[in-house]
Amino acid sequence: MKSEPAEKVAHFLGFSSDAHDSLPALRKLSRREWRRVAQWLDDSGLAFYFLQRLKDVGATDELPIEILSQLERDFAANELRTANLAHRFAVLNKRLDCAGVAFAVVKGFSLTPDFCPSAPLRYQGDIDYLVDAESLLAASRVLIDEGYVPKQCNSSKQSVFVLLAPQPSRQSDKYSAGAPHAVELHTDMWDIGLHGVPMLTDFFSVKRTVTKHWNGLVFPALAEEDAFLLQVIHACHHLFTLWIRMSCFFEIAYFLNRRAGDVDFWRRVEERAAGSMVLREFVVIVSELASQLFAAPLPSLIRTWSADLRPGARVWIEHYARPWAFCELPVYEFSLFPRSKLALFLRQQYEDNSGIDKPEPGTKRPPMSRLAHMAAAIRSDPSLAFNRAWWKRQLLIQRGVFHFLSRLRYLCEIPRWRWLNRKGVRTVTG
Repeated sequence: MKSEPAEKVAHFLGFSSDAHDSLPALRKLSRREWRRVAQWLDDSGLAFYFLQRLKDVGATDELPIEILSQLERDFAANELRTANLAHRFAVLNKRLDCAGVAFAVVKGFSLTPDFCPSAPLRYQGDIDYLVDAESLLAASRVLIDEGYVPKQCNSSKQSVFVLLAPQPSRQSDKYSAGAPHAVELHTDMWDIGLHGVPMLTDFFSVKRTVTKHWNGLVFPALAEEDAFLLQVIHACHHLFTLWIRMSCFFEIAYFLNRRAGDVDFWRRVEERAAGSMVLREFVVIVSELASQLFAAPLPSLIRTWSADLRPGARVWIEHYARPWAFCELPVYEFSLFPRSKLALFLRQQYEDNSGIDKPEPGTKRPPMSRLAHMAAAIRSDPSLAFNRAWWKRQLLIQRGVFHFLSRLRYLCEIPRWRWLNRKGVRTVTG
């Protein structure tokens, strides 16, 4: 979709004092534009945040009735899904604890209320745990006993288990309580070999946890400074894989809006990130993106770190970040010269970095391709080779067209990228 309506919605969701000034612009959207905005909201993970903001300002009547009705139905379904996931979450926590597994809950339910005021406002497709390597086998057995099936994964630091259920479409049935969900076990939260981007290994640990209370449940989670840094790293992981839900930046913006003035918190963040130049720069990139998109305030620490951001990353933030963030979702939807591969310019700034963070020897390997995933799935279940619905869901033609056009857009952009970087160098040295 054209980005203008989406940008108006993002401005309305933002934390600036004039955010509500975008309401008149939203009133001017046609029904056709609203339908496309509704799809973008669904794909970006912002649908229920948008609905809640409309309710907060008493402006739900600004939406066409069919769009509002669909949002309300989806939200009601997601409330039931969240309750179902919370029940499974509670069972898994108890089973893991009884099995002696050392774990910490990451992302998901641990984000409420610091990054999200209410769990049903966000779509959650999986439950994530950080486990120590010694507990991985025991944790895997727990999941298998609970009916989860191992799934092929392209990261050596992550094991994925899926609860078998009918495959959801991109439409509203993904919010149903019976839609599939996964459980992910992480032995580390950043796989150097996946991106070729050096980071600290074993930075997050199950030994650095606090007791979290949510919805009557008690479970171990990361300390709040580590939770923030993990959200930063999670955003960069998706940024470097060329697609991210906008809701990830919204939730970071929500956090920044609440905690930007908390001097003690940012002192602890500074202490934790002191050993990694790359991590400090990731904090700057993600926080500035959240600020660009949703007018989140930046704490003084991030503004200080921003001054040391490498020039190529600064060029990308200033000239590419916003257009990339509003690129078509999901990435395999047709558009002429899609922008998602423009994130490669940023990732290249950190690949094979010669700073203090070194990849472990022999860990670098390319991510598993779509065809490799398909081959692995067929080896696991040969009947898929004769399943027409499964082949249709692979979207091979659409994905092929997308990758061809986005690669072409990237190649055409290289001269401008080089010119902007030379211009930036001249500005600094001049």
